[in-house]
Amino acid sequence: MKIKRLGKKFSFNNLNIKQKMLALYFFAFILPLVTITIILTKWINKTIMERQFALAKTSLEQTSSLLTSILTNCEQLGDTLFSTRAVQKALEYQFNSEQEVYKYYTTLSFLPDFSRSNPDVLNFIYYTENQTIIENAYFTRVTDEIKGKSWYKAAVAASGRPIWVIKNSETLDSQTLALVRALFNRTTGTLTGVLALHLDNRKIEQLVNAHKDQTIVLVDGKVAFSSRPFAFKEKLSLSTGLNIGEFKSDNILWGKDRSLTMLYGLYHEYGNSITLAQIIPRKDLESATNFVVLLCVLLMAGGSILSLSLLQIFTRYMAKRVSYLQMQINRIVQNNFELGPRLSGSDEFAEIYDALMATSNNIKTLIDEVYRHKIQREQLLARQNDIRFKMLSNQINPHFLFNSLETIRMQAIEDDNKEVAKTIKLLAKILRHNLSVSNNPVSLKAEIEAVDNYLAIQHLRFADRIKYSIDIHTDISDAVILPLLIQPLVENSFSHGLQDRKIGGLIEISIDTCNGGKVFQISIKDNGCGITKEELAKLKARLATGTVENFSSSIGMVNVNQRIKLFYGQDYGLEIESEIEKGTLVTIKIPAEFNSDGGKNV
Repeated sequence: MKIKRLGKKFSFNNLNIKQKMLALYFFAFILPLVTITIILTKWINKTIMERQFALAKTSLEQTSSLLTSILTNCEQLGDTLFSTRAVQKALEYQFNSEQEVYKYYTTLSFLPDFSRSNPDVLNFIYYTENQTIIENAYFTRVTDEIKGKSWYKAAVAASGRPIWVIKNSETLDSQTLALVRALFNRTTGTLTGVLALHLDNRKIEQLVNAHKDQTIVLVDGKVAFSSRPFAFKEKLSLSTGLNIGEFKSDNILWGKDRSLTMLYGLYHEYGNSITLAQIIPRKDLESATNFVVLLCVLLMAGGSILSLSLLQIFTRYMAKRVSYLQMQINRIVQNNFELGPRLSGSDEFAEIYDALMATSNNIKTLIDEVYRHKIQREQLLARQNDIRFKMLSNQINPHFLFNSLETIRMQAIEDDNKEVAKTIKLLAKILRHNLSVSNNPVSLKAEIEAVDNYLAIQHLRFADRIKYSIDIHTDISDAVILPLLIQPLVENSFSHGLQDRKIGGLIEISIDTCNGGKVFQISIKDNGCGITKEELAKLKARLATGTVENFSSSIGMVNVNQRIKLFYGQDYGLEIESEIEKGTLVTIKIPAEFNSDGGKNV
């Protein structure tokens, strides 16, 4: 029980924000950081070692490639000099006089060209058994001393195969890498001499000395070139005899230092080998990794101290934001929907505040919509009643009015004045239609007939000055519409658009559907004076804001738009387009509604 109570006491949910942050800091930051640092240190150590090894190997391979190219070029030149018949004849022929020798040398004028053709070769010499030859830069008679040299014996033993040796250069008076090859009489098979091609030490030393670590060129296990003197006297023990292009690395004790040796085979034929070696002390490889490890540890310690210092500041910052949110929630609980300033930033607390603000605004919007809907319904009823009152004011005695009009029409017929009779008949139809207006939708077909009657009267008044057309592109036999929507717009076209038109005035009325037959689109177009851009912008603004006009002798365009929106909804209303001196197009968009007798309900 005590353990259970103790566990409950130290439950994470019972800790305050500061204690929770400290716990999270240790388990989510310090512990993973130490673990990652250990793993990262080992990984960095391995990665840097591998990278340095790869860089050293690449550098060694580049040097090997250059050295191999030098050796190959020298071998190709050696093959050419070995197979030159003029030289072979000179080595085999027994001259009778010095004049004969000099004369024959004139046939060997191409030898300097061979020497100049390969800049990596310092010179080449034929060591000949022919004692009748006069020595010069290219021919030297063999002495017993030369025959006793190891390189000479190796060349003879190779039986005509080219081999690489370390020999003294007579020109530089120093050791150099040379390609030697014995020459034999093709008829008798007796030894005629040895060809020796000496490489230019400066080219090889330049390549070897370019490396910061000790680099060595070995010929059959013996040092031919080294980038630095040996600091110890122990016998050199490195693996040689690698095939051309073969790479090998190993850990050795170089002097007293643990070192990494890398070997690259440059040449290996018939037991003769050339190897490029590089020795890299381990301490040089590990120095970079030790620095990175130390840097990681220092960064970890510094980061831990800095994060711990910032933790208190962050905790106070979090507590302040939580407290502010609690205060805003309490406001909403107390039905105070005016919240304080928004929390700065875009974190979760700011998002919670935004959600609270959205909730508060939604509540206020719902309240406002209830009041606004109530007011709008009252406005609609008031306007409908105003229209009905206006119509009723003209109904002092409708029977008397219609009887009087009929008497005038009959008198016009008796006087054979058919146009007057027709005008009175159309006027009676218009009055009868308008006097029957109520708050309910009426037949769209009846509305169109009333508009047609109105346009017919205007045509009788103005003759060819104004013409009109009514195009119906859909079935409107059962369609219904809010009364007095079309006629005010047609009247507006006459009174404002075509008032100053002397001839060629035209009003076009078109009725169609859109949105798959769900919306009626009724357009009234005239070719009148049009509206300026400034006036059109003001009119569209009034249509958008729903500014109410005062009722006068006719119903204004804004009032028609407002009636549509109040009755059908905000998605419907008027659209207007106009261009000065070209005319105006007004489009009514309302839901396509039908009488229940037609299969669709209002």
